[in-house]
Amino acid sequence: MVSHLVRLRYLLMWNGFRRSVGTMIGAIFSALGFLYFIVMAYVLAFLAAAIPVQEMSYTARGGVFVLCGAVSLIVWMVGPIIFSSSNPFTNPKHFLTFGIPNKSFIPGVVLGGVVAPTGIGTLVLLLTGVVLWGWQPAAIIAGVLSALLGTVLCVISMQVIVGVLNNLISRRVVRDAIQLIVLVPLMLTGFILMGAIETIQEFWELLPQIATWVAFTPAGFLALPWFVARGLFGLAALHLIVMLAYIGLATWAYSAIVDRAVEGAGTTRERQRENAGIGLLGRANSPMQVIWARSLLYWVKDPRYAASLILVGVLVLFGVLGTTVMDTNDFQFFIKILPALIAYMLAFSISADLSYDSTGFSLHVTSGVRGVDDRLGRVLALLTWALPVVLLLTIAMVSATGVWHEWATWLGLSIGLLLTGTALSAVISARYIYPVPPPGTSLMSQPEGGIGRTMLVQTVGLFVQLLIALPVVIPAVVALILGSQAWGIITLMIGVLYGAGLLWVGVKLGAKWYERALPETYQSIVKVAALY
Repeated sequence: MVSHLVRLRYLLMWNGFRRSVGTMIGAIFSALGFLYFIVMAYVLAFLAAAIPVQEMSYTARGGVFVLCGAVSLIVWMVGPIIFSSSNPFTNPKHFLTFGIPNKSFIPGVVLGGVVAPTGIGTLVLLLTGVVLWGWQPAAIIAGVLSALLGTVLCVISMQVIVGVLNNLISRRVVRDAIQLIVLVPLMLTGFILMGAIETIQEFWELLPQIATWVAFTPAGFLALPWFVARGLFGLAALHLIVMLAYIGLATWAYSAIVDRAVEGAGTTRERQRENAGIGLLGRANSPMQVIWARSLLYWVKDPRYAASLILVGVLVLFGVLGTTVMDTNDFQFFIKILPALIAYMLAFSISADLSYDSTGFSLHVTSGVRGVDDRLGRVLALLTWALPVVLLLTIAMVSATGVWHEWATWLGLSIGLLLTGTALSAVISARYIYPVPPPGTSLMSQPEGGIGRTMLVQTVGLFVQLLIALPVVIPAVVALILGSQAWGIITLMIGVLYGAGLLWVGVKLGAKWYERALPETYQSIVKVAALY
């Protein structure tokens, strides 16, 4: 049965590639990126091994190595929360009708995760501990053992997290809140470290101490060869026992989650909400207004759109920390460019609005909505709140930094980036359909192999967005370099006029493509939705 589950995993993955060429291309790009990361890790490991112990002690090497293992475990545990994938092995309810006992199901799921591309890649990456210590046979054996145990621990921990999210927390709003709560600290991690550690040297000296604290936690599974290389065989034996106990505990937890999920299958009840009316939709008297009202409500009620609001809040928090906690001089430019950066990202946030509609887009197809009404309604829904937010943030930035002589430059740049980016999104969303979390699923779910494809489309789109904004960016740069208020006024005029003109062109082009390829667009949406 275990071998059947392993083969089933690869069969489903291969069928997903056959169903979508884009998914296969995205998976290839993701694999190449991971392969590059692994090669660089081995290069660094060999370089460290070539350095004499007198210059780089085993203590220093182990400090970095153990913490890298801790990061890998955190990635495996946080990954399902932030980037949940439509993997059938993450939900035991899919196997309910087969009556597979836990003693066969759990080893099959764990082994399937270990031999999956991500599991194999993790194992190969963790095996850098084999070469890090030079020619020490005992440390080499310990490195292989710790890599195997660490990969198994990562897979089981990931399954526990996924099981808790999918099977024990039934309400989607709770799962989405957990995802956002986890995402915000991750975004702030770099900023917190910058404030806590002033120099790289200080950070390097702290690594062995931190690794010692982490060694006997689940995240310290790579400490085994570190202890062996230093001749601490007693601690190494104790560490091995502790790691085996952690794996046993995680296996027991996953077994309990599987039992709970199977016993409670079909009994989940959602809280019934009272009908509160249709709000803005009831006051709309044209197709464009209906789409505007519905899209505006999405920004509040749909967590996929609300994630953009969380991102704005995090960036604003960066700015507040930069002006209060950190040295303002060091973060002066970051604080100044923050409103423009937020405008740049908000403009791109509706580049997948048709993809977000999923199969619900059939209502647009059957009701004969005009392309210009669809494009204009969605664009105005964003600008209704994004434009005032960008204006207020720009004014707040100018006031906090005291650069009132540059107000026109920054205001023109922010408005220009928002309008030109929204123009591009009006075209992209009607022209390119790519995998996004479907309604009612995990906030950031992606089909297996779909992350690479999505990142490719978004990277190209963001680059093109910067190119079309150059007529606004160039005079803004000139104004800042020369300190000229006249160039600042020119930037403001170009930002408003050029941005508004390009926005209208983007709406018209997007509407033209919308109407010309409406059946093909819906077919692409259905094809992408079938990936989940």
